[in-house]
Amino acid sequence: MEVVSDLSHFKKEEYPNLVVALGNFDGVHLGHLEILAAISKRAKKLNGTAAVFTFREHPQRVLHRKEDPPILTSLFHKLVLLDCSGLDLCFLIDFTLSFSREKPEDFVRKIFVETLGAREVCLGFNARFGHDRSGDSRLMRALAEKYDFEFLEAAPFEVEGQVVSSSLIRSLIQDGKLDKAAKFLGRPYSFFGSVILGSGRGRQLGFPTVNLDPHSEAMPPEGVYTAWVQVWDCRLVAKRNGLNQLDARQMGGRLKAVLNYGRRPTFGLDHQPIPEVHILESFKHENLANQTVEVIVGQRLRAERAFSNQESLRGQIQQDVEEAEKWFSNR
Repeated sequence: MEVVSDLSHFKKEEYPNLVVALGNFDGVHLGHLEILAAISKRAKKLNGTAAVFTFREHPQRVLHRKEDPPILTSLFHKLVLLDCSGLDLCFLIDFTLSFSREKPEDFVRKIFVETLGAREVCLGFNARFGHDRSGDSRLMRALAEKYDFEFLEAAPFEVEGQVVSSSLIRSLIQDGKLDKAAKFLGRPYSFFGSVILGSGRGRQLGFPTVNLDPHSEAMPPEGVYTAWVQVWDCRLVAKRNGLNQLDARQMGGRLKAVLNYGRRPTFGLDHQPIPEVHILESFKHENLANQTVEVIVGQRLRAERAFSNQESLRGQIQQDVEEAEKWFSNR
């Protein structure tokens, strides 16, 4: 998948019959996949290019200058999932305050008509665009007629009688309903994280761990979980024409692990919960230094709690490992 982060490098004459979907695509869930399948089908029929127009930052974070809402998929997580859907092209644009002030019609004219030369534009049934989110599907339909492009409105996509949405999935994850979240995602819940330096206390206890920065992705309730760890090598490789190519590769297979997500109350260490994984297979945890990993979360084993001493904690961790081994052996 090609990635365009600077529209000044894009040459629309090289991409005739561009079919582009506009949205955040946070989570790249089943509703999004329905949209991506539709634009890919249209592009194939037109012998054209299937693309999405999305943003590096969640617009709400820029507009309100805070970390909420937690995102479902950070940058490379989202790009990997978009690439796996079979897309040809991703416009990955910085969402800025000045960008947010564009009137809806000016945004559509400048971007989709003049810069991209889009033949067809797809928008979700409840999506909004432009200043104060004042643009909607009705306006996009009128602009399509005015500027001579086709408008594709994506209908709501339902699973078990519920409309699939990023906000619904985010709520399910934070409530610990991971199996239900997976039904709407179309895959097991997972998060991407960068390996960061830890305190080394896990190694002292006999259970070395890898600490992670989860890139502000939505996390489940604090506790201990079974998990798989997948190492990724993700990068954007510059091309001759100023565009980028996503190069995302899995490094080795999935590793069985135990995930602890919490504040480590026995040591009174953290105000903010931190995810850390102990890999169950024969593996040198230090080999993951500075890597990007995906943690696919399985079953919750227990809540996090404080222990009276390190020996009690060590005994509980041993029980967690044994229970996790049994869980993996039955799958």
